[in-house]
Amino acid sequence: MTCIKKFKTIKNFGIYKDFCWPTDLNSFKQYNIIYGWNGVGKTTLSRLFGAISIGSHPDFTNLQYLVEDENSHMFKQGQPISTQIKIFNTEFIANSVNFDTQSSKTISVYLGEENQELINTIKDDENLLKERYEKINEKKNAVQSKEMERGRIFTDIARTISQCTQQVAARNYNKQNATASYLKLTNVDCTLSEDELSKLTKSVSQDIMDTIPSISLDDELMGDTIDNIDDLLGETVSVETIERLKENRDISEWVENGLALHAKYDNEQCEFCGQPITKDRLSKLLGHFNEADAKIKHEVDELAERLRNIYATVSQIKLPDSARFYQEFRKEYEESEKSTTFIIQDFLNKIEDLGKLVISKKANTTIAVNNSLDSPDFGQLKTSINEINLIIEKHNTKTANFTVQIKADSDKIERHYLCEIRPEVQKLDNQIASIKTEIRTLEEGNPDIGDLSIQDLKARIASNKSKVSSTQKACDILNDSLHTFLGRNEITFTINDSGDGYEIMRCGSPARNLSEGERTAIAFVFFITTLQDENFSIEDGIIVIDDPVSSLDSNSQFQAFAFLKEATKNAGQLFLLTHNFDFLKLAINWLKGGMRGKYSLFMIKNTYSDDNERNAKIDKLDPALEKFESEYHYLFNVLKEFKSDGTIENVYHIPNTARKLLDSFLMFCIPKNIGTYDRLKLIKFDETKKSAIYKFVNDESHITGKGFDPALVPETQKCLKYLFEMMESTFPDHYNYLLEEMH
Repeated sequence: MTCIKKFKTIKNFGIYKDFCWPTDLNSFKQYNIIYGWNGVGKTTLSRLFGAISIGSHPDFTNLQYLVEDENSHMFKQGQPISTQIKIFNTEFIANSVNFDTQSSKTISVYLGEENQELINTIKDDENLLKERYEKINEKKNAVQSKEMERGRIFTDIARTISQCTQQVAARNYNKQNATASYLKLTNVDCTLSEDELSKLTKSVSQDIMDTIPSISLDDELMGDTIDNIDDLLGETVSVETIERLKENRDISEWVENGLALHAKYDNEQCEFCGQPITKDRLSKLLGHFNEADAKIKHEVDELAERLRNIYATVSQIKLPDSARFYQEFRKEYEESEKSTTFIIQDFLNKIEDLGKLVISKKANTTIAVNNSLDSPDFGQLKTSINEINLIIEKHNTKTANFTVQIKADSDKIERHYLCEIRPEVQKLDNQIASIKTEIRTLEEGNPDIGDLSIQDLKARIASNKSKVSSTQKACDILNDSLHTFLGRNEITFTINDSGDGYEIMRCGSPARNLSEGERTAIAFVFFITTLQDENFSIEDGIIVIDDPVSSLDSNSQFQAFAFLKEATKNAGQLFLLTHNFDFLKLAINWLKGGMRGKYSLFMIKNTYSDDNERNAKIDKLDPALEKFESEYHYLFNVLKEFKSDGTIENVYHIPNTARKLLDSFLMFCIPKNIGTYDRLKLIKFDETKKSAIYKFVNDESHITGKGFDPALVPETQKCLKYLFEMMESTFPDHYNYLLEEMH
């Protein structure tokens, strides 16, 4: 069995808000007594034993505890202790005995003396069943460990995937997403190259961008312009040459324009000098500037104009900034932009050179002009612009299908990372499957070697138990114990008609109007009998008993203790919690008599935080409680040795202790059936001081709702002084005997 050594920590459990086991406090032993006044946290502690038996408590979902066993093993919430625990407290009574309907649950006990062989078989089967469960739990823990390891892998990879796709709209990627997507993976290897992964990661990290207009370049822009240049440059005309005009192009153009003006205004005088133009001079000029010459010059002007238009159109081409593109297109675009910019500039330079050459033809209409220049490559320019437009189209397509594209890219990234973890996950899946197969074998047995399944094993145990157990025998034990306990046999248990419980009867009729003492006796006897339950082993179990003598008179307390001592003397581990000093002394004397070295003594105390929050803690039993033979001696000792440190916390418990001492003293002095106030009036002592004493113990020992009163500190010192003065003046010998007992 597992014995509890100590509660290392208790948190968020009622009054036990943050308890840590003191370093100087003894550990629990086989027998343990825990003393404490009502309300300090004894019953709460008994409920904690119930919590550790199943690993949790339904009323305290945030409960945290750390328990150390005798082998220094630790177990916490969620890890139930393997040892069975029987607990007597108010919860046990509520769940086992219903005094409103005068009924209770059933108890089935062994009839071992009738069939020892079957009992041995049952024990062997139970040991085998226990061993099976331990192995199954061990295997399940191994599965849980592997599944947690598997879960961590998916948690880590989910974090990586989430980080790599963090800009995807409405994406909240977690372990569940990764696990679900992993199950959809095909056997195809979806891992990406480092370069592919980098591109996709950059792709999904972007926000949606605006579309970019494509670059237009009219196919008819060039037409047959280049071909016409060589033809025009090669044309010649026959003219009557005037050498000066031939040699001076600017003068020639000026004169040619002047002739056109003279013809327009039909003027025979020179518009510049006003002198008449002779017919001979006009004839020579017209011979120099004839119709063929004018035609060539007109064609030159037209061609030059077309070249200027081409130059203007191409020079206005504005390539977009690379920052306007999605990241994955920028490198390709920047390379294309660089070459296209060069091609455009080269094209413009060649158009400009051609334009100059064409213009020169106007001054050389009589001779063929040789074209030795490289022609601008419009096809190359168009191809380069098309490459730019293809990149723009990819960018615009992505914008148009942004959500779909980002989702597709993100899915590729997801599959890449999930494929990376597949070998490790498959290895764990195989290990988990193998362990689960072992668990099924343990659960279902192995017919080939005669192993029974757990279900069949439990059925055989139940069948054998039905042959050696009896609820009627338990009923007889209950009645014998109850009659012995009460000293009369008018109250009895009987099996109800359905056989699934007992009815509590008084003289053959339902036992109504049971006294508190009778209820306590019935509940306690019922609990003691359950220790003989077929499913519980006293020697291998833990027994917890909380205040078994509540509402019992002195005689019944002795009877209850006798029952308890006999029933628990061989307990694997016993915890006895009580607020009754007389019962405490009975238990201590019992343990001192025959259990030396096997017991530990504790008490529960309360402390108060700065915000007036009460906290319970387990501590050493006050030596005075062990030393003195009555609570009266103990109370006197506590108050007599009290030293105030000036804090409210230090004096907070004193009024209640003083009230108990005052009540005991007055009952001894004035053995009349009257209250404390009336008894105090009969004591011959200073009336003012008596009033102060009564007000102190009455007001300060009850909850008033007004909070801490700073006057409590000086009031405590003053009123304790008055109390001891009254005791000494009233019964000096009695007072002196109490002082002697302290030393």
